[in-house]
Amino acid sequence: MFKSSRSLTDLHNPFGQFQRSPAVAQTASEMPSQFETSSSPSPRSSSSSGDGLQIPSVEQWNPKTHGSRSKWRQIWPAATRGPISRRQLATYIVLALIIIVWIVPLPATWGPHKFRLAVPSSLHAAHSPKKPRNVPNPSKWLKERSDDQDALSSSWMFSRLSQRHRSRPKAALISLVRNSELPGLVQSMTELEYHWNHKYQYPWIFFNDEPFSDMFKAATQNLTSADCFYEVVPKEHWSVPEWIDEGRFMNSLEYLGAIGVGKGWMISYRHMCRWNSGFFYKHPRLLEYDWYWRVEPDVRSYQLRFAVTTNSNHQVHFFCDIKYDVFRFMQENNIKYGFNMNILDDARSFPSLWSRTRSFMSSHPELIHPDANLDWLLDPHNSGDYNNCQFFSNFEVGSLNFFREEANEKYFNWLDRGGGFFYERFGDAPIHTLSVAMFVPKEEIWFFRDIGYQHDINRQCPPDSQGLCMCEPTSIDENFYKLVPLESPQKKPDDTCIRQFLGGDWLKKKEGWSQEVEQAFGGDGYNGYELSGL
Repeated sequence: MFKSSRSLTDLHNPFGQFQRSPAVAQTASEMPSQFETSSSPSPRSSSSSGDGLQIPSVEQWNPKTHGSRSKWRQIWPAATRGPISRRQLATYIVLALIIIVWIVPLPATWGPHKFRLAVPSSLHAAHSPKKPRNVPNPSKWLKERSDDQDALSSSWMFSRLSQRHRSRPKAALISLVRNSELPGLVQSMTELEYHWNHKYQYPWIFFNDEPFSDMFKAATQNLTSADCFYEVVPKEHWSVPEWIDEGRFMNSLEYLGAIGVGKGWMISYRHMCRWNSGFFYKHPRLLEYDWYWRVEPDVRSYQLRFAVTTNSNHQVHFFCDIKYDVFRFMQENNIKYGFNMNILDDARSFPSLWSRTRSFMSSHPELIHPDANLDWLLDPHNSGDYNNCQFFSNFEVGSLNFFREEANEKYFNWLDRGGGFFYERFGDAPIHTLSVAMFVPKEEIWFFRDIGYQHDINRQCPPDSQGLCMCEPTSIDENFYKLVPLESPQKKPDDTCIRQFLGGDWLKKKEGWSQEVEQAFGGDGYNGYELSGL
């Protein structure tokens, strides 16, 4: 073993003392040939310490003779190659303990992992008690979180560095809107920003079948501090597919317009219903998001384009301050779809929808969710057919991942290939309703009764809003059949749509009340419930 004339103990002590080992120095002097030293003094060859001790010269290891030892000397700090003092040792021990505490889990987390035996899965399943499922409690969540605790901080930097911001849902507010509908969108956007999104700043994504104008972009960006994106709908998603008979399509437009089906004569409305039913969630801009909130432009500007008069200046409203993160509520409670109104639709616009849906269920029974509940959508007094109830999709909050799943995709394609969007006037509302009912358990659907909203003649304002809403409370049955014209021959179900969905006590009638008697005296036959819905 060769030793340098500079002893391992001949190093500068970090605590201010120099030590020199005579024995080691003597050993080094006996083997001068193993080292290369400088023949002329240099500034670094020697120096004196403050107490008069002479610091020996720094020799260089010969790499040809000793190979990797020279590399070892270069990468290993000289100050660490001497004897370690008690003070240094204590410092290293403390640092090691800090690292161990940082990496190793706390003892409280060790329990489930101790003394685990390898047991065959069949025996484990047979003899181990089932763990209770962690069932979300949305009502409890709302009570605990309805204080804007998830709102972004006024500090831009703090908000984006906070853990809550990093873990918040990947969500966006989306709107299908034309340049000409800018005044209506400004109305809707202003109210939703005022009542909610100025606190949460979720991005806005606007879709159009043509590029947006600079005026549209400037006006919308001026209404929010959130990011705004402007997208064009792909042409293949906004055109008549090749398998559609155009002559039959034109006859359908003329017929539905003649019998008074809403917007039944409009080609653009067919494209809109088809895009909202099965294409919106496929747009490249939405691929990075998991949740959406659909926002409609105010309909007044749309109606004025067709010279339709209204009795109100505006027909789309968000009435209430919303004190929680709607998207986080959906995500943390495993809710796939949220609605605000559940009402009847005009059955004349989709006469074959239910028969096509039944044929789909017969062909793909494996896709129906085992906990699906379609009972509330079937009329027992009308051969068990579809009762035409729908989630009013002008207001909807939903999971994009649900719509991307195989079951919903196959259902949409089944309907689309049948031509119902063009030969009839299939709407996105009944299609979303049937899809959600078939593929989502009922407990994963949520009624946003606390969010006041109006779209045209349909209006919902919650009771007991505690001063958060600027509207008069409406009954839970308020909008039940407003979309069904008087001339429509369709039979209404025995109970309102929302009560059939809620079930339980909401269906209980007053003792002695009769629907036939009420209708005989001029009533609509829906005023006999024990729970008034106010």
